[in-house]
Amino acid sequence: MGKLAPDEMIDASLDYVAGSDMFVVCSGSPSDYSETIANLLAAATVTSGCFIKADDTSGRKITMSAKTGIDITAGGFAEAVALIEASGSTLRYVTTCTGQQLVSGGTVDLPAWKINIEDPT
Repeated sequence: MGKLAPDEMIDASLDYVAGSDMFVVCSGSPSDYSETIANLLAAATVTSGCFIKADDTSGRKITMSAKTGIDITAGGFAEAVALIEASGSTLRYVTTCTGQQLVSGGTVDLPAWKINIEDPT
């Protein structure tokens, strides 16, 4: 028998990510919520409207909309971005970003990006 992951199963994972309420730029790559907050350089509130779920060529994806003018609250070298649920102190997703030095008091812009979950093969 072949492998199958119905869209509903994949979408449940993507919906979990889309339940995030904050987008965080971090120094280092956090492994839990506490590390995310400790390494926070800049953060922006996100809502369900910031995420677009759709088919992708090899599965399903969720696209995070671009964020511009995010206030930098701590200086440091940005290496990762994270999506968290601040109200529940939960880290929901982490990925790398283009490394750059951030200066406290400035702003940072981040392009749209996607999370892809591929269909099993």
